[in-house]
Amino acid sequence: MLTPDPTISGSPTGGWRHHLTRLAQRPPVWLLLIAGTAVLVARRPDGFRRPQFWAEDGYFFERAYSTGWRAFLDSYAGYYLLVPRLVGFLAVQFDPQWVPAIFVGSAVCCTLYVAARAASARCPLRHAAAAALAVVLVPDAFEVLLNIVNVQWILAGALVLLLLAADARRWWQHAHDGLAAVVLGLTGPFSVLLAPLFAWRAWSRRTRPSIVLAVLIAACGSLQLWTIWRHPQPLPQDATIDYGALLPVTGMRVAGSLLFGRWVPPDFPRPFEIALGLLTLAGVGALAVRPGPARTERLWLGLAFAVILGSSLFRCRFVLPDLCHASYGSRYFFPLQLLTLWLLFEAVAGKRLPARLALAVLGLALAVNVPRLRETTMPDNHWADYVAKMRAGEAVEVPINPPGWKLILPARPP
Repeated sequence: MLTPDPTISGSPTGGWRHHLTRLAQRPPVWLLLIAGTAVLVARRPDGFRRPQFWAEDGYFFERAYSTGWRAFLDSYAGYYLLVPRLVGFLAVQFDPQWVPAIFVGSAVCCTLYVAARAASARCPLRHAAAAALAVVLVPDAFEVLLNIVNVQWILAGALVLLLLAADARRWWQHAHDGLAAVVLGLTGPFSVLLAPLFAWRAWSRRTRPSIVLAVLIAACGSLQLWTIWRHPQPLPQDATIDYGALLPVTGMRVAGSLLFGRWVPPDFPRPFEIALGLLTLAGVGALAVRPGPARTERLWLGLAFAVILGSSLFRCRFVLPDLCHASYGSRYFFPLQLLTLWLLFEAVAGKRLPARLALAVLGLALAVNVPRLRETTMPDNHWADYVAKMRAGEAVEVPINPPGWKLILPARPP
């Protein structure tokens, strides 16, 4: 039995050192949310100072503007995206001048929600502060931060955290888990990918909450799979697949991005890119299966990495050589980098040598990526210039980012 150290005043459980250790490992969620918001402001200050649409944000607003609740019945890219539909429907209820702020604010809330789930007491990740801040520090986030159209890639992390979480005990935890399963399961194809892992979770735990979650995720995944089957995406003409680029893409966009940061060149020699791909797969696999606490949950993290990587490579199978470049398709690699960081944080709490190696990798990743965390400022498209026409119910074309995109709203009674 441990006894208090009489040389340390204060709490019998270890005094101020004990409390500082606990605070560092699992600080208050509100403090992490403030820190996460500060990071987002530092990365995209123009997004807070001058909220604007990004790409298909305009599509989700236009469909809600034109069709109302019927927009919820539409799929996009072959599957349902419930959260963007909800945000579009919400934005239509407000004065047009607030619409971009509602979209950006909703994206911020979704991002901070994932960070809060990583810091939850029900989450088995032991370095809660690091796991939460990783959500806003993922390097490949150019297409993802502060927009709704790509928020599914951030919310994929929330679905993985729901998989890892301890069973709900209180009524509000049951309510949260059920609602989260449906909303996240109908936002992107990730319920299709993770349904087998939720089934494994239910089989291993054999508890009512785990079975209910598995059923909900399976139902959402089945609906998404049916929609994907009914709405196949068109194939490009003369489509070919460069199978030799599978490992290079994996290596360049995970290990290459994390370890080389802004210094990653447009192209390494192909053998080096293949080596990076093998290093990525071997490293994630070793982090997932190593002995120690929460091994099953770490294995789920590794398998989630594998299925999301496989689906992303399949989705982009005709443009794999382009995908090697850091400026292309960053959304596909946001969840992969996030899962890798979570696994590295778990290794830091393990045995001495693996912990030191993981800490060295994390230190290198932070050092080389800090200079590129600040994202490029978006052009100001002067949304306010078009508000009066929208209020009057006139047809309007509004330029949005990236340059060349437009939001086209039909005329309707004010």
